[in-house]
Amino acid sequence: MQMKRELSGLALIAVIAIQGQAIAQQGSISIQEQRLLESITPASLEGHLEFLAGDELMGRDTPSPGLDMAALYIATQFKRAGLEPAGNDGYFQSAWWVINTVERERTLSSGETRVFRSQRPVPVEDAENPEGEPFVLRNVVGLIPGSDPVLKDTYILVTAHYDHIGVRSGSETDSIANGANDNGSGTVGVIELGAALARLATAPKRSILFIAWFGEEKGMLGSAYYAEHPVVPLEKTIGVVNLEMIGRTDGVGGDQTNRASFTGFDFTDLPLTFVEVGDQIGIEVYRHPQNSERYFGASDNGPLARKGVPAHTICVTFSYDDYHQVGDHWEKIDFGNMARTTRLLAIGLLRMANSDRVPVWNEENPGAERYIQAWKELHGKG
Repeated sequence: MQMKRELSGLALIAVIAIQGQAIAQQGSISIQEQRLLESITPASLEGHLEFLAGDELMGRDTPSPGLDMAALYIATQFKRAGLEPAGNDGYFQSAWWVINTVERERTLSSGETRVFRSQRPVPVEDAENPEGEPFVLRNVVGLIPGSDPVLKDTYILVTAHYDHIGVRSGSETDSIANGANDNGSGTVGVIELGAALARLATAPKRSILFIAWFGEEKGMLGSAYYAEHPVVPLEKTIGVVNLEMIGRTDGVGGDQTNRASFTGFDFTDLPLTFVEVGDQIGIEVYRHPQNSERYFGASDNGPLARKGVPAHTICVTFSYDDYHQVGDHWEKIDFGNMARTTRLLAIGLLRMANSDRVPVWNEENPGAERYIQAWKELHGKG
């Protein structure tokens, strides 16, 4: 049985290599890009995700011991891959938070006004009804320094949130919302991309920063905190590619195999690099007619975009039947398709990092106006 598994693994590697050589011979990709194709495998993705979406992490709520365990695992993988620590605490961007209770008045449809109370984590310095002891939350941050003497001082961010919604009540058989696709898949994509790009004999010209965010499910807490406390200058950050739900292909809109979509697709020209790569390796990178703009500010690209940085989220599915439910298990991931999507991202990111061009906001798109103004302010042109 062990010999069969080893032979199967060798066969898979041989197939990937043959496919990469065929594409390279057509003039589509470089030898360096071919190496990226060969280094990203479904088995590696599955191994990471089986742990991060396992019951032992109890749904990775913010805050929780399971979230802390996930952060430690991601940091360990960054270290193993050879990424440099880039936080204020090794591989962590750590900060003290507390639970704050906020009261808001809301007028109901009946005309009655009621006071509603909600609890959410806030940084200690921003807390007004703090409750309980302060606790630490951590973004996980690793860096591949650029190789070009000038371009190394500019940065591309590759990001995903690693938290989920924890334990759900009401089910006797399964109460853990494992969040395999949302967003264990994106987190694993960031881990795998960091490892693949770090293996290259020559580092990309620009520096690439890999970040796993905490607290997206509680209001994009980690990315919003970073936007106010960046570890590299925002004005030197040329673009952000945020990964969300890249693992499952059984979307509400039908089968999403060999397809991927960017939010805010035509807000900047950043997605066009990935459209080109997709055309070359057989993945359709498309603009969704409704969801492209609808979800642009709804994920962790949003806080960075609102600072003026060209920032997008890429996903394979916008939604699926057990989204935010206990059924989002790692066994439902299409790891073959996830590997192809990750390869698409690896080549696109390498091309971005090696290009003299930087992504620019689309001044012809009215939806981008607020972000263009923020970009001008960020660069002292407002």
